[in-house]
Amino acid sequence: MASAAPRVQAVFWDIDGTLIDTEELHYQVIADWCRDRGFPLTPQANDQLLGKSMAEKWEILSRLFPFDSDEARFRADCARIYEERVHRELERSETVAVFRRIQDLGIPQACVSNGDPQVVTANLKALGLSSAVVFTISGEDVSQGKPAPEPYLLAAQKLGLSPDQCMAVEDSRVGVASAKAAGMVAVGWPAADAEPLEEDMCTHLVTDPGDFPWHHFPA
Repeated sequence: MASAAPRVQAVFWDIDGTLIDTEELHYQVIADWCRDRGFPLTPQANDQLLGKSMAEKWEILSRLFPFDSDEARFRADCARIYEERVHRELERSETVAVFRRIQDLGIPQACVSNGDPQVVTANLKALGLSSAVVFTISGEDVSQGKPAPEPYLLAAQKLGLSPDQCMAVEDSRVGVASAKAAGMVAVGWPAADAEPLEEDMCTHLVTDPGDFPWHHFPA
């Protein structure tokens, strides 16, 4: 007899790519910053930056280009430009609709990101979700970001829950790996035009809103 699905008591959401489609925006912000300093960032070079924290992005970029700048300036400039450009129309409506439904169930939700705190805040503000999350975790809150489990383990700890009582919703291989390593119900939900995920990488793979694993929640 199959065991019952564990009841989820909290849901943790990745933001970039999961709740809001910002991959192109992140690329344009960093590409413009590089161009203004005389160095072109091609889409192919940008592939190395996907899913990385800003500290990791700077480490990669500073090996590619001899910038007359430093990590602090890079991060501050990019955060400021990003805040100016992010907007509500980038919302992934299907995932935000699920977020809202879980909110109606009274289940606490938080956002767990590799991004800088200013970017996390700007995304939630653009989506109108700032007051709907109980907390956020950014790349600055942990010593090892995704795909390490630390961000999700910290999220569970902050709510006093065990990892198996929590669900994480992610769009990327890096994020799903982090959630699975933390021992959570790992839901992979990539956008239609994003890098696909294999079913065995996730606890549940969502390709259509109807696939979302509602059986983990109270009826």
